[in-house]
This record gives sequence, C-alpha cells and structure tokens, in this order.
Amino acid sequence: MQNETEQKILEAAKIIFIQKGFAGARMQEIADKAEINKAMLHYYFKSKRKLFEGIVTANVQIMAPKLSAVLSTNGSVYDKLCLLVDTYIDTIVQNPDMPMFLLHEMAQGNKDSIEKMKQIIDDDHSLLKFMDQMHEEQEQGVLKPVPPEHIMLTTMSLIVFPFIARPIFERMLEIPSDFYIKMMSERKQIVKEIIKSSFVN
Repeated sequence: MQNETEQKILEAAKIIFIQKGFAGARMQEIADKAEINKAMLHYYFKSKRKLFEGIVTANVQIMAPKLSAVLSTNGSVYDKLCLLVDTYIDTIVQNPDMPMFLLHEMAQGNKDSIEKMKQIIDDDHSLLKFMDQMHEEQEQGVLKPVPPEHIMLTTMSLIVFPFIARPIFERMLEIPSDFYIKMMSERKQIVKEIIKSSFVN
C-alpha cells in the first residue's frame, strides 16, 4: 500500500513540477492532484525539495541501469550506439514526461540533484570506459576523428529532442499522437543511419 501511495504522489508531483517548475509548485496542489490530504503527503515526503529529489532519482534510475547495461556489452562503438538508440527511444516512449522533467532540473543548475544524477548514471564508470573505447577506435581508423563528447551529444540529441519538441510538431504539422509514436519507432533506423554516416569510416 505504501509503495502504491508513494507512486501516486510521485506521478502527481511530476505533472505539477513540469507544469509550474519547482518554485511555482505547491504541496497542497500536489496533494490534491494525488487525491490525498496534505498531512499524508508530508508523511511520505517531508519537504518539497525531498519530493522533487525523489522524482529526479526515480526518473534517473529508470535509465541508468539500461545505459550501464548497453555500454557494458561486447561490441563496437557503433553497435553500442545502435543499442542505445533502441533502448532509449523505447524507454522514453513508455515514459514520455521524463526528458522534459530531467531537462528542466538540469537547466535549473541544482548542484545536489545534478551530482546525484551523475552518481546514479555512471556508478560503474561505464560511460568513461565507453569514451575510452571511442578514442581507441579512432586511433584504429574505425571511427572518424570526431571528439567523443560530440558523438555522445549528437546521439543523445537525436534521441531526446523529438520527444521534447513533440507538442510543437504535433500541433504545427497536425500529427495525431498515435502516429507520432509510430514515427518515433521508425526513427530508430534513421538515427542509426545518421550516426553511421557521421562517425563511422
């Protein structure tokens, strides 16, 4: 029962935080959205900051194990990037609010939350090892001499931006929501082809 209530609170709070930001969100409003009283909300989360950090942690923990698993597999950099594309697009389709929420938090520059994200995301240093693999494949001539940071930035941008910009594209191009999701599935192959032509010799 406790886990169900906590999940209900976290889902309600995420909606309010996305809509109004951390400063604009009110605990009473979150309680109302979760259909509980304010006393119960404070029983589970002592403060708005603790609640916000709980959402950040929950969202990052959805992605972090998958990122580590992808980067720790055997295979070339390109193989891993392709797996990353498939994994992240599938995960974001199932959690469409996640990119905007995490982007908003990082844009606020909260050092505690950013440090927590960093610890969860790369607890086993798999990302740093992957960057080293990029350097090695560039020295071998497998990859083009593009800074690894730009390879990662470009790949993640190709994956995440369409989800952040989804409301704009749906309205401006009059794309039905279900068709947009279908586009994201099709996009996996397109992104892989862009990565290959941009970074692989």
